[in-house]
Amino acid sequence: MKSSFKKIAVFVKPKEILITPLEALIRILEKSGAEVFLCERSAASLKGRSHRIGHTRAELGKECDLAVVLGGDGTMLGVARDLAPFNMPIIGVNAGRLGFITDIVIEDMERLLPPILNGSYKRDVRHMIAADIVRKGEVIRSGIAVNDIGITHGRVGGMVEVVISVNGQQMSSQSADGIICSTPTGSTAYALASGGPILDPSLEGVCLVPVAPHTLSNRPIVLPRNVSIDIELTDARDAVAYFDMQEFYDVHPGDILKIRPSELSLTILHPADYDYFDILRRKLKWNFMPTSVKKQTNQPTN
Repeated sequence: MKSSFKKIAVFVKPKEILITPLEALIRILEKSGAEVFLCERSAASLKGRSHRIGHTRAELGKECDLAVVLGGDGTMLGVARDLAPFNMPIIGVNAGRLGFITDIVIEDMERLLPPILNGSYKRDVRHMIAADIVRKGEVIRSGIAVNDIGITHGRVGGMVEVVISVNGQQMSSQSADGIICSTPTGSTAYALASGGPILDPSLEGVCLVPVAPHTLSNRPIVLPRNVSIDIELTDARDAVAYFDMQEFYDVHPGDILKIRPSELSLTILHPADYDYFDILRRKLKWNFMPTSVKKQTNQPTN
């Protein structure tokens, strides 16, 4: 079998227990005829077992035409942000817990990866969002996110107070533990845990979700993707702005988090029979039926 991809970059979550799956993954990729390049963490984890050198993410983005991530959704998010400027598709092999975007399990690698490498796959484009942190009219930090961008209380705890504007018009003032601006991809992450709705990945929208709001009438709201959202921090003892809950920056009262659509996106390659609702059923246990109900449904009717 000849791979549709010539050069494949491999990224791994740095855990010792993943050494054997990583070696198996490399064999599968090389068997397809592709040339395999390792990220620095992958090469380091195989030290003493392989002479392969590690490459930076920027080097891999320029050199390769496909990325395979062995890890959890968190590993995938970090790789996706770094590779976004290179428009490289990514395959996720789940070695974490839930795995909403790393949908291939390690046990199925040998069966599911070869067809994808041979061109039989479902292409799934996920829009990203971007934000600037503005202090006294000056941009002090910028970033992008696959899942979410927001403000939350820092180590001290307590609430943060924010004023939220959409397209220049004030929408609300809120006191809460934080505020999340989530993409459809991120709607099954922190936003879901905070009471937000699940958005189908194909939707062109974002969702603002308050975290433990002080006023019970504050509820999540879904907005069009192309809006600009300003979150001004008006009061807090300690607060941080975050990107995908992986990059954190201290913010102070008066700072504004200016969120907008990003021109960058994440392209995930799934098996050809990928079904988003099947992922929801399995990961969220929507197909679980209590034993008592099963017994009732199996009873003969009169």
